[in-house]
This record gives sequence, structure tokens and C-alpha cells, in this order.
Amino acid sequence: MLIRFFFLLLLILSLDINAMDKLRIVAAEHPLLQYKEKGEIKGTTVAIVNMLLTEAKLSAEIEFLPWARAYNLAEHRPNTLILSMIRTKNREKKFHWLGIVSNLVRVYIFLKDKPENYVNNDDEAMQKTVAVVRGSNSFNELTRKGFVEGKNLYVVSSMQQAFKLLIKGKIDLVYNDPHSVKEFINNNLLGSSHQISYSAITSKNNINSYIAISMNSSPELVSKLKKAMRKVIKTAQYQYLLTH
Repeated sequence: MLIRFFFLLLLILSLDINAMDKLRIVAAEHPLLQYKEKGEIKGTTVAIVNMLLTEAKLSAEIEFLPWARAYNLAEHRPNTLILSMIRTKNREKKFHWLGIVSNLVRVYIFLKDKPENYVNNDDEAMQKTVAVVRGSNSFNELTRKGFVEGKNLYVVSSMQQAFKLLIKGKIDLVYNDPHSVKEFINNNLLGSSHQISYSAITSKNNINSYIAISMNSSPELVSKLKKAMRKVIKTAQYQYLLTH
């Protein structure tokens, strides 16, 4: 009986180790970069990831999760690839950074028919209610600047939820990429009559997002992905996807 239990325990441990060794790809849905349409996963980042996997001779399915959960998995689980993450000082040593997949903009966005919500700066935005995704770079940036959850910061689990709140007039502003909001409005049945406006875009508002993999990943896997990404970056298709 004891021997049978011992072998069963070894089998369970072996299955757990194999599961941890498997490449996993996580992401939060993004209206421009990675999203589901009629059951199919699409987007420019998805196209770049598929090129990377083909070049590296690897396979894995993209899993859409709330951002906070996706980030937590990528931070702690070995061999976990995360899509479209902004590179910050706090995140720098937690991941292996494979390559840029997009250029994003972060500005204060409001409904055009509510001009009273226009803001010129952070101080003015603090007098409004701003929606951001929990655990996102926008959330971290605004909390560092002094925004307070429950006071002037409305925290949600997804960008789609934030956009819906903006359209319904439940919050004043969204701190995000205006192109993403436009895409969301165009592709949903919430009404194309809604139009947005936003504060002026400057060079400081432009931010790159990356594909990254957990720091505790297999060195062999990391090396293979980095080598493959170096080849992908040199292709005309990658340059096209990055600029369109």
C-alpha cells in the first residue's frame, strides 16, 4: 500500500513538473492588439507572436485573462509568455524582454458631448473620475502621481469595462489609447453616435509595449525565443505590423 502511494505521488509530481515546463501564453484582450472575433484570435500582436512561434518551432495557444491575473501568472509561473506589456523600471528584472510589438498612447479621454470633462494636466484630472485597469501600467502611473482608488480613480478588470462606463457616462475620463476606444466603439453595438476627444498627444505619451517571458523560465527556451525574435524583427512583415 505504501509503495503504491509512493508511485502515485511520483506520478502527480511528474505531471505538475511537465505542466510547468509547457510554454504558456497569456494576455488581456485589447481592441487593436489582441482580441477575439467570431471565436478567432486576431490582432497585430497575435500575428507577431505567431511569427515568433513558427520561427522558434514552438506551439501554444493564447489565453485571454484579466490583466492582473495574466501579469501574476507571467511573474511567477516559469515558461509563461505575456503579450503587450509596457516595460517599466519596476518590471525590468522580473522578465526577459523579447521584443517590441506595438506603440501605444496614454492620454485622458472623454466623450465629445461632455466638453466639461476636458483636462489639460494631471492636476485637473484629479478633480474627475478616471477609469483604469487594475495592475496595469496606467493604474501604477496614476497612483504614483497621487490618484486614489475610490476617490478619483475607478479601477476595473478590463479596458472594455472602462470603455463601457465612459460611454454610459458613469465615469468622466479613461486613461488609455484613444485609437483603442474608437475601435471598441466601432466594433460594438453601443452606438456609433458616440464620439470621443482627448488631451493633446505629446512625445511623452508614446509608449512601447513588449512580448516578455517570466524570469524563472527555462534558459534553453528563453535562448530559443530570443534567437527567433532577432530573426522576426529583421523581416518586412514585422516592420509592417509594427507600423500599421
